[in-house]
This record gives sequence, structure tokens and C-alpha cells, in this order.
Amino acid sequence: MRNNLLNFAEFERETIAGRVADAYNTRGRETGFYQGGTMNFGYTTERMTVNGKKGSVLVPSGQAGALKLAYEMYAEPSTSLRDILTYFKEHQEEVGYLRNDEYGGKNGSHNGKLNTGSLSMILKNPLYVRADKSVYAYFQTMGYEIIDDIEAYDGVHGVFIHDNAAGGKYVKVGYHEGLVEPEIWLRVQDKKANNISFHTNRKVMNSWLVGIIRCKECNLSVLIDIQRRKSGLSYRYLVDSGWHTVNKCDARSYRIRIDDIEKQVFEAMTVRVNELEIARKQKETPDMETESIKTDILKLDTEIRSLMDRMAEANDVVFSYIQQRIKELHAKKSELERKLQTKARKHKTIDAKPLAEPLAVWDTLSVQEKHDIAAEMIEVVYISHNSNEIEIVFGI
Repeated sequence: MRNNLLNFAEFERETIAGRVADAYNTRGRETGFYQGGTMNFGYTTERMTVNGKKGSVLVPSGQAGALKLAYEMYAEPSTSLRDILTYFKEHQEEVGYLRNDEYGGKNGSHNGKLNTGSLSMILKNPLYVRADKSVYAYFQTMGYEIIDDIEAYDGVHGVFIHDNAAGGKYVKVGYHEGLVEPEIWLRVQDKKANNISFHTNRKVMNSWLVGIIRCKECNLSVLIDIQRRKSGLSYRYLVDSGWHTVNKCDARSYRIRIDDIEKQVFEAMTVRVNELEIARKQKETPDMETESIKTDILKLDTEIRSLMDRMAEANDVVFSYIQQRIKELHAKKSELERKLQTKARKHKTIDAKPLAEPLAVWDTLSVQEKHDIAAEMIEVVYISHNSNEIEIVFGI
């Protein structure tokens, strides 16, 4: 009897939990109300009636100014999370964010002291963006389930992101007003994605290419170290971080010297700026890389349509293979579209004319200044263990 009662109790507990989850999911999909939980940094809540329904709506708090400042600072290529925290601590009253009960914790909530981890989550959260059509396109390339039509992305309201039953995520436009302009929010997402890919040092003293060079064989970052001799001389050398992983790369070092890489990259940057200046004057010079990406997307679309036409006549086994292939092609297409959007945003935010001036006095710049300019222009520099040739992928 006791075991039966315990079984019924467990069944009831699971049923209640399922009902609560279903209610939460339904409410999250159908309304733009705040669904509860820990409060997000920069917002507080107010009870409001929207479309005949009552619920909690996020409204800016006293920390909204600090939140906007954090995004604006991090959008700059040379600013790190630690730089922002240091600035906040040194300008507490000016920034206006330092009440101990309102430091960010997980997902930017107020349950803990603001640190690099919580600040990183804040800068990733779409809650704060004034979502417009460019943000809608970004979510599409990320593979998220999008609940609202593109018309709902009006450049005013923020977005909630939730987990769906399939293990993915869905996004829903909220009733609250966003705090960060879409251009700045997208620039921050591009920078964070780049930081995930590369190992970077906060102080780029060893080379202005720190964090930009990547191994072509293993696709991992290349470290730049300095070896100092007793004679006082020092030597810079390249170290493949993939050599220290479980699946070791081809070798630990490279044939090419860092001095040669810096020389080639600088020459390529100069050529690139000249090309952009010519394109700006002519207004019609095509970007060959952009055109190549568009061609690849068109080829993928063609193959996807061809496979979809064959699905109607396929048996179960063939249908499964076709479905898997379409999924792979769609993933490749999303990655290319994301790259295309990133290039388009950088073309809008970067003017080639201000880059020409520092390049003209390159030898007088500090290592940090050189790094900031290179990071603004270049996405990645690939080097190989098997040759002295390098491959430069520009972001502008």
C-alpha cells in the first residue's frame, strides 16, 4: 500500500511538473511577458495589461545606463571584459551601477557580484537588443525557431530566448523596450564569436598579430612566444596550440617566421585599404569574396530544391538519407549567410579612409595600436606547417 501511494505521488509530481512546463512554454510562445526567475541586469518589472492580458513587463532600471555603456565599450576591438569591470569600479558613482544587491549573476541576474562570466552572459543576451530585421536575419542563421513574423522586429522591442522541447531554442519578441541599438549588439556578437575561436592575450606585447593567427591544419590558434638569451637578445617563435591537444597537430613549430608573417600581412592590409578607397570612389567595384559566398549559397539552394523534389518519390530509407543531406546543406548555407551578414555589417561600420592614416605611419605605432587596426580589418590569418604561404581572410 505504501509503495502504491509513493508511485501515485511520484506520478502526480511528474504530471504537475509537466503541466507547469507546458503552461510556461505556452505563455512564452503566445505572449511577450517576462516569465519570472532571477531579474536581469538593467531591468525591473511592472505589472501591465497588454492585449487584454495581465503580466510582468520589463522596464529599464537605474542600471540601464551602465548596461548600454558596457555594450558600447565592448563593441570596440581593443576592449576586454576586464577593462569594462575595471572602469565600472573606478567610476562607480558616474556609471551608477554599484548597489550590492544589483550585481549580475547567472544570465546577468542580480544574485551575485558582477564578474567576467556574468558580464559575458549579459553581452550575449538578446533581451537587450532593439531587435530589427538585421537581428531577425541573425537568428535565422543561428538556426533558432522564430515565433514572430519579421514585421514584429520593429527596432524597438527586445527579445526573449527560451529552450524548446526538441533541445533547441526559440525566440519571441517581448513587450519590453530594448536598451541597445541593433548595430552595436550585432558587433558585440561578432566579437564574442571571434573570441571563442581564438586564443587572445590581454596585452599583445609579443606581436600585433596575437589572437589573429590560426593553424590551417588543425584550425586552432597559434601562440607567439618570446625566448630570451643570456646575451640579451630575444627571439619570437610560433607555437601551435593544437600540438598540446589529444589529437596532436602535425608539428609544434612552423617553417615561416613571425617577422615574415607580419611583413606580408602589413603589405596585404595596405593593398586592401587602397582597394577599398578605389571602390569608394568608383562606387561599383565588387567584392570578390562576397560574390563567391553568394554563388556558393545559390548552389546550395539549387541542390536543396533538387533534393526536395525527389522526396515525394523516395521510399523510407532514401527519404531518411535525403532528409539528412538537406539538413547538412542547410547548416552550410546558414554558416555562409552568417559570414555574409558579418561582412556587410563591417562594411557599414568601417570606413577605409581612417585606416589609411595609421598605415602610413605604421612604424611609429605601438604594438597595441597595430593590433587594434589589424583586428578591425582581419578576421583570421591562416598559416601552415607544410609551406611558407599564408592566407588572409579580411573582415572588410
